[in-house]
Amino acid sequence: MTMNRLARLLESTDQKTPTQQVSMITEQVGTFKNKPALFAILAREYPNNNIGLSRAKKWMAKIYDVFEDEIEIEYKAHDDLGDAIYYLDISAETKEQTPLSSVLSLLSMDCDGIKTESFKTIQHAIINMSALECRWFIRYWLKTPRNGINSGIVKKVIAKHYNKKVSEVKKHCNFNTISDVVRYYESNSEPPTNLEHGSFVAPMLAKEIPMNKWPVNRIVDYKYDGNRYQIHKEGDSVIIFNRKGNIVTPQFQDVVEQVRKYNVHTCILDGEIYPINEDGSPAEHKLMGTRVHSKNHEEARERVKVKWVIFDCLKFGKDTIMDLPYSDRLIAIKTLPDQAHRMTGTDTLAFYNRAINDGFEGIIVKDASLPYESGKRSVGWAKYKPPRINLDVVVLSAKYGEGRRANVFASFAMGVRSEHGDYVPLGSIGSGFSDSQLVRLTNDLRRNIDSHSNGTYHFIPRIVLEVTADLISQDAQGNWGLRFPRLVRIRDDKFVADINTFDDLMEMV
Repeated sequence: MTMNRLARLLESTDQKTPTQQVSMITEQVGTFKNKPALFAILAREYPNNNIGLSRAKKWMAKIYDVFEDEIEIEYKAHDDLGDAIYYLDISAETKEQTPLSSVLSLLSMDCDGIKTESFKTIQHAIINMSALECRWFIRYWLKTPRNGINSGIVKKVIAKHYNKKVSEVKKHCNFNTISDVVRYYESNSEPPTNLEHGSFVAPMLAKEIPMNKWPVNRIVDYKYDGNRYQIHKEGDSVIIFNRKGNIVTPQFQDVVEQVRKYNVHTCILDGEIYPINEDGSPAEHKLMGTRVHSKNHEEARERVKVKWVIFDCLKFGKDTIMDLPYSDRLIAIKTLPDQAHRMTGTDTLAFYNRAINDGFEGIIVKDASLPYESGKRSVGWAKYKPPRINLDVVVLSAKYGEGRRANVFASFAMGVRSEHGDYVPLGSIGSGFSDSQLVRLTNDLRRNIDSHSNGTYHFIPRIVLEVTADLISQDAQGNWGLRFPRLVRIRDDKFVADINTFDDLMEMV
C-alpha cells in the first residue's frame, strides 16, 4: 500500500474520538500489506530528522518555487504547515505511487541542509504527491500530526487486529519496537521478552498522588535530587543510560568501576546518581551539570563527587524480572551494595521527615505488588515532596532581558501538555536562573526558533524545565498560571513527552 492510501485513512480518522479512531483504523488495517511500516509511521517510530518548522517552510518554498512569504501567509492562516501546502498546492492527483516503506525512509532522513541529497530525494517525492498526501506527509515529517493518534491508540489497534490483550501488546513493546512486534505477530510467533545487555528500557515513572490513595502494601524510598540512570552490567562491560536512553558512560567512570565489583555477572539496574559534599551529604543538584556536560571527564570527577543508589532491578543473572512484584525484585538484588534508603510498613510520614532532615527531596511511595511498568507514569509510584507545587513544563517562547541580561533570554513562557497533543500556557517564569543557566538556555533555544514577532521568540517545544510555585491560579479570562514560579532545574534528562499534562495540573488545584 502507498502514501495515498495512508493519507485517506488519516483524513477519515481526523477529528474523531480515540475510540472511533481505534475502531476505524482496525477496520482498515487488513487492507495494508506492509503493516510494520504502517504502525511505525502511526506511532512516529522513526528517528528525529532535524527538519524543524522553519527549515520545512524554506524547503517547501524551494520545492514549489514560491516566495517564503507565500508559505508564511498560508501557514498563519491555517496554523499548520500541512494545511498550508494543502491549500497552496493545485495538484489533486497522485503522480507517482510512494510505497509505505519508502515513506518511512523519507520520514527518517536527516534533513541537515537544503544543499543535500536528502533535499533532492524529498523534493522528488513531494512533487509527485497529491495535496492530500502532502498534508499528511508534512505533518508526520514534522512529528506533529495533531490528530491524536499516539502509541497508546496504535497498541490498542494492534491488540484488536491480532486478537491480543492490550496488556500483552504493551508488554511485548517494552522489549521490542512496535514495528518489530507487528513483524512477530504477522509470522504467528511470540516476540522475545528477555532484556539484552545494551538495549535501553523506558523507565517507569512516578505521579503526584494524594496520601489517601497511597497503596497499603507499600515500600518507600527516598526521593533523591539527582538524575535517573539505567545501568547494564555484563561481566566487566558496564553501560550507563540516562532517562532519554542516551549513553553517558564516559561521564561516570567512577560509577562504572563501582558496578564492576558487584557479585553478579549480568544485571540491569534502575537508580539515581546525585552529587554529594565531602561529608557524603547531598549537594546542590546543579552540580550534576558539571558531570554531565563537562568535556574533561576526569576533571569533572575531581570537582564533583557523586553517589549511585539502586532502587529497582529489571534483570538479574539470566532472568528478566520486570514482571515480578516490586518486593520480589528487591529480594533479587538484596546482596548488592549501594541500595537506596528504603522502608516497609506504614510509618511513612516519619520516614518522609527523616528524608527531608537528611537533605533529600522527599519520598517515593511504591506499591510492593506491582510489576515494572516500562514507560508508564504509574499510580503505583507516588511522589511526595514538600507542599510547594512542582511541575515539569516545556518552554514555548521567550523574551530578551534588560541591562546586563540584554543579550540573553530572561523571561520564558511555559506550558504543559493537553490531551490533544498541544500545550496549555501557564504564564511566564523569570526567577531562579543563574547567569550561566540563562546563557546555556539562550544558546539551546536559538537552535529551536520557530518564529518571532514584537520581541517574542517562539520555539519548537523541546526544552524542559522543572519549576516550583506557591499555587495554580486562573484569571477572569480563564487563563491558567502559576503564582511565584521559580526554576528548580533544567531537565536535560527529560523529553517533552515526559512533562506534566493539564490533567496533572487539575489534580493539583
